[in-house]
Amino acid sequence: MPTTCVFQLDRLNPVYNSGEYISGRILLRTDKVKRVNAVYVTLEGEAKVQWSMSGKSETANYSGHQQYLHSRTNVFDNSLFRAGVHVYVLTLRIPPDCPTTCKGPYGYIAYNISLTIDKPWGFDEVFRKPIHVVQTLDLNYNTEFALAVKDENIKYLCHWPCISGPIASTLTLPASGFTPLQEVPFRVEVDNQSPHYDIIGLEVSIKQHFVFLSRKPVKRNFYTKTLCKELITDRTLRLSKRLYEGSICIPMDTPRSTLNPNYIVFLHYTLQLKLKTGYFHYDTELSVPIVIGTTPLQHMRGSVHTQQPSRRTPTPERQRLIERVSPRPPTVTEETAQETAAEPHQTIPDDEPPTYDSCLPPSFSFATLGSQQTLDSQASSVLQRIHMPKFPGFTTFIGTAPAHGLEDSGLDMHHYRSYGSLDTDHTGRSLDTFGSLCGPLSEQIEVEEIAPTEVHDVSAQVHQAQEEHQF
Repeated sequence: MPTTCVFQLDRLNPVYNSGEYISGRILLRTDKVKRVNAVYVTLEGEAKVQWSMSGKSETANYSGHQQYLHSRTNVFDNSLFRAGVHVYVLTLRIPPDCPTTCKGPYGYIAYNISLTIDKPWGFDEVFRKPIHVVQTLDLNYNTEFALAVKDENIKYLCHWPCISGPIASTLTLPASGFTPLQEVPFRVEVDNQSPHYDIIGLEVSIKQHFVFLSRKPVKRNFYTKTLCKELITDRTLRLSKRLYEGSICIPMDTPRSTLNPNYIVFLHYTLQLKLKTGYFHYDTELSVPIVIGTTPLQHMRGSVHTQQPSRRTPTPERQRLIERVSPRPPTVTEETAQETAAEPHQTIPDDEPPTYDSCLPPSFSFATLGSQQTLDSQASSVLQRIHMPKFPGFTTFIGTAPAHGLEDSGLDMHHYRSYGSLDTDHTGRSLDTFGSLCGPLSEQIEVEEIAPTEVHDVSAQVHQAQEEHQF
C-alpha cells in the first residue's frame, strides 16, 4: 500500500482572504518504516511568468519568478519514520498583502500547502494542496474609487471630399470601484450629426487585462479577455441625439485588481463601449478604468446581487426584429403539403434554408484579417505558453461542511480536492502553530495497525519574501 496523504481544511472550498487563518489537519498514512531526513510542511505563494517567441533564426525565451510567501515547519526530525497514521493539526495565517490568485496564458499567481517526506536516497515524496487567496480591498478607504469617470470621443465617418458630420459620444460611470456580482451603471450620450449614417447599436463589455513582466530579459507581454458583454440594439438616427442608460453585472469569479505595479503579474480592468456604425466603418471605442475590490462602496451597496443574474430580456426593438426575422408559422395547407412530402423520405435538418444572420455580409475586420480562431492558431506556434498548475474551484461565497471520515487517497486522488470542516477554532496558541499527533485515530484502525502515540508541538513562522521589485 503506497503512502497516502489527505488534507482536511476548515472550508469546503479552499478560498481564503488575505490576513485570514488556515485551519485544518493533515492525515499521513504509511505502511512501513521509512528512513528519512525530515518531514516538513510548507506554505508557499509565488508568481511565475514564461513565454517564448520564435523568429527566423533564433528563439527568445522570457521568464520571471517572484516569491510572496514561504513558511517551512519540520514536523519530524528523526531518522526512522514509523508506520501508521500520523496527524498534523495546522493553523496558519496568510499575510494581508498577498496578491490574489490568478492565472493567464503566460503566467500565474498560486498558493499551496505541501507536505514533504525528505528521503536520504531517491526522490522526495511531496503532497500538495492548492488554496485560493483573495486580497482584501475595501473601496471605501480610497476616495478616488468613488469619483465619477468619463471618456469622450468625436469621430468622422468619411473624409474629404465626402466628409460627414461628427459623431460625438460620451461614456460616464458614477464611480470606478466595484465588486463581483455588482451592477455597473453606465450612461452614454450620442450626438449623431452625420447626414448619411445611423448608429445601429451599442456593445458594452468588461475587459480583463493581464500584464506579464519577465526579468530575464526584461520584457512585457499583454493579454486581454472579455468577461461579460451586453448588446443594445436601439438605433441613433442620423442628425439626432440619444441618451442610453443601463448596467452590466460583474461575474462572480472575477479576481481582484492588482494595485502594486511591481508585481510580475499585474491585473486590471476596463469597461469598454463600442458604437456600431456598420457599412464597413470601424466601430468607435470608448474605455474607462474600473477597480474590482472586495467591499463595495457605501452608497452603492444596493446594486450587489447575491447570485449571478440571468440573461436580460431583449429590448422592444430587438424583440420586433427577432419576430420579423423568425419564420412565420405554416398554415393548414402548408402543413398538409409538408406531411405528404415527408412520408417517402426523412427530413434532414441540414437541408433547411440558411438563416437571416448567416446571409449578412462579413465585417471589414473579418474580411481583411480573417477569423480570430485562425489568428490564435497561428499565434500559438510563435508564443509558447507556460504550463499551468491546477487551481482549486473558486467561489465568492465561502461555505463550510461537516468533517469527512478518514479516506485512503493516493497522490492523484487527493492532489486537488477539498474536504469538509473539522469544527476547529482558535486554541489560544501562538499565531502559527502545528500540532502533530502520531498514532491510530480510532479503535477500528487500532485493530488493524498498532502504533505508539507521540505528541509534538512545533511553531511555524510565516516569512514573507523580502525582495526588491524592479522593472
